[in-house]
Amino acid sequence: MKTFFDKLNLGAAERRIVVGAALVLFVVLNALFIWPHFKDWPKLQGEISRARKTLVDYQKEADQLPKLRQREEELKGTGGAQLASAEMALALLKIVQPKAAAAGINVTQWDPRKVTGPRASEFFEEQTLRISFQNTGDAELLKFMVSLGEDNSTIRIRDLTVKPDPTQMKLMGELTMVASYQKAAPTGKPPSTATPKRP
Repeated sequence: MKTFFDKLNLGAAERRIVVGAALVLFVVLNALFIWPHFKDWPKLQGEISRARKTLVDYQKEADQLPKLRQREEELKGTGGAQLASAEMALALLKIVQPKAAAAGINVTQWDPRKVTGPRASEFFEEQTLRISFQNTGDAELLKFMVSLGEDNSTIRIRDLTVKPDPTQMKLMGELTMVASYQKAAPTGKPPSTATPKRP
């Protein structure tokens, strides 16, 4: 069987030159294309390690999804009564008026308003109640504000303006409260758009 060199009809010296040239070409190609990428291996190992850590973190969060859904259902149940928008102002007044009377706040004006615009939430509606008061002591005002946060109340104070009244013995000012109510689920079927049949 003839070898490759026999087919080329090369002598011994010529064969050594061809083998040497092939060896030099192999080394040069390795030096140009293979050896420079040896330093990429630690970088690739680091990227693999970071990707595995990210996968573990995401898996932990995904494993908590059933618990989070259960917690969401619990919070929906304790989010407060579902009231129609028209009933919110009345409900807030019914809560605040007895507290103001019990604390001894001399309210001169009640101004309920629904919160709209960027403050509005997808799941909750907010109702504000601004009161103007006068001839009120600081202890009475403090007692009233503390009473607003009792019994897991959703009422919070958004704005308070206080100054001495003309006698310089009592306080007067304005206090804005806001309460969150869970939006009522839409009831009934949407009106049909089909045209009625003629008799």
